[in-house]
Amino acid sequence: MTSPTRMIACAAAMAAVLAPGIASARASEELKPAPSDFAEMEACQGLRTKYPELSGKTLTVGLGGYNMGFQQPVDGNPDDLEGLDPDMLDRLGACLGFDYEFQLGAFNVLVTSIMSGRLDIGPSIYVTPARSEQVAFVSSYQVVDGSVVPKGNPKNLQSVDDLCGMTISAAAGTYEATTLAPEQTEKCLAADKPAVDVLLVQNTDNAIMAVQAGRADIHLTSGAVAAGLARADERLEQAFYVDLPIRSGYPIAKENTMLQNAVLDGIKVIQETGVQKLIMDKWGQGGEAQRPAELFN
Repeated sequence: MTSPTRMIACAAAMAAVLAPGIASARASEELKPAPSDFAEMEACQGLRTKYPELSGKTLTVGLGGYNMGFQQPVDGNPDDLEGLDPDMLDRLGACLGFDYEFQLGAFNVLVTSIMSGRLDIGPSIYVTPARSEQVAFVSSYQVVDGSVVPKGNPKNLQSVDDLCGMTISAAAGTYEATTLAPEQTEKCLAADKPAVDVLLVQNTDNAIMAVQAGRADIHLTSGAVAAGLARADERLEQAFYVDLPIRSGYPIAKENTMLQNAVLDGIKVIQETGVQKLIMDKWGQGGEAQRPAELFN
């Protein structure tokens, strides 16, 4: 059995689904156990018997924009994605018997699209209290935030304490926009300093363009994403990291308990092999952030 098919659907043309290229398939096979190895594992054979509804099914995985280190085009090709999520989903799919396709859309409708059933599952995103009221999460690692600023860090931003009076670019509905910035604003105002301004955008790409264009001073996002963005663009650099008291996980509709339990069981098998830590190291998240797989519903 080959590793699951990875596809991407254009948000403007919902039916346009394209097959993946060879490069990402090779990248996924680099780490062992590879997806094809999971298909043969006795534990996975047992899971396919336990969850027969998934065998041969194609799941739709929603994306709220591309995130470096998590889901990024291979050599600029938007029809072929690589990153932490594809590497994990390849192994989950091989273990549980499903294929999957990515569907690109706006981040601020990602959770509601999962709730309505238009999407089966989302990418790994922050498990926040507000989102947990709407969807379930299968989580397997802790979150560390990073930050991206113009090359040379002209505002000399060294920590969140330096954000008073600064403009953060953030996608609507993200933790940085709804929690981090408001909490820091409270601290700034208490110290008689100006509030943190938030420039709300649709997705990560727009957030980065705002920093490049000088409309925002900084973009805060997952540490892996920030590091990848800085590596990929000579106009940007990484500023500082922020330890966050939250987890990251795959969102699934609360009513879809079968998929929740299947993904939870599949990730447990992946963790037992040790390959999740290797995947996290490979894509810049850091294997030390792994936590035992857990369901939040």
